Amino acid sequence: MAPLLTQLDNLKVLQTPDLDWISQTGAISKEPTGSVLIQEGQPADAIYFILQGSVAVSISQSNSDLDQEIVRCGSGEIIGEMSFVDDRLPSATVKTVEPTEVLSLSRRQLQLKMERDPDFAARFYQELAGILSARLRSLSKLLAQNKIVPGQALRKVLFLFAVLNDNDIDWMVTRGSLLDAPTGTVLIQQDQPVEALYFLLKGNLAVLFSMMVDGQTTERELARRASGEIVGEMSFVEAGNASASIKCAENSLLLALPQQMLREKLQRDRGFATRFYRALSLVLIDRLREGLVQRGFGQKAYVEGQQLASDVEYEDEIPLDVLEPTLLAGTRFKWMMNRLQRN
Repeated sequence: MAPLLTQLDNLKVLQTPDLDWISQTGAISKEPTGSVLIQEGQPADAIYFILQGSVAVSISQSNSDLDQEIVRCGSGEIIGEMSFVDDRLPSATVKTVEPTEVLSLSRRQLQLKMERDPDFAARFYQELAGILSARLRSLSKLLAQNKIVPGQALRKVLFLFAVLNDNDIDWMVTRGSLLDAPTGTVLIQQDQPVEALYFLLKGNLAVLFSMMVDGQTTERELARRASGEIVGEMSFVEAGNASASIKCAENSLLLALPQQMLREKLQRDRGFATRFYRALSLVLIDRLREGLVQRGFGQKAYVEGQQLASDVEYEDEIPLDVLEPTLLAGTRFKWMMNRLQRN
């Protein structure tokens, strides 16, 4: 089975020994049409590698009893990864649309492997980050085409700093460069290489997307990024050009981590790599969930003024088990700000 896994185009980071372990540990099954692999809102005990066939990913709508198919996944795709990374209930239902062969890997087996093999853990989270980034690119393009602007979400740096440790953050502060950028500065240009990963310390950034409309190039604002946000992460994990432009909407202060320097650190420090790619995966998952809610998808989304139900987990609600590390992350962000300002 390992030779078959190596032929899956979507798997770009995992190495042959990784795929050997997955093929030897996972369970292969042939699922008939209509089989539900993952049920929205129900615990998922495994992630799945689609070997042959295809599945439909459907999600409930806040204003309808009918599910809406949002994407189809075929050979080489991984499903169930979002719930594995952020430990939340699945936000979508995954059902086969034709006879499909899948390899399932239990969460417990995968977690144990990661604890024992840090190199594997780093590569696996890097693989997931790349897959999630590609999916976010597709969703962002769809939001732009439909003129949907996401609202403000939890500051993404909190996801990152909740996973990284103090030494990781100290390295970023020591090796990063402070950038004082005036209004109008273009940090990232769409379809061009990205030089750095940016942490927005103060100010406001506009995310802009250019597209052809009736033969004319039109630029639309996708979102705003406030203090505590991260930009440039998608191009970093995909090692590709930018999918949107980032421009300073006001005078802004940023911490820039050059991509090449960061990649060298990730290569020689596998513990840092595991934490970093897992944190980026959490950031990307939150952006995906936020985008789906903005499109009206999601089992439950809180509406201002409504009474919260104690037995319902809302799509835009911060789980209780995330609050404590989030508070720690906030403390780390303030520490970083204070240290940078002293320098």
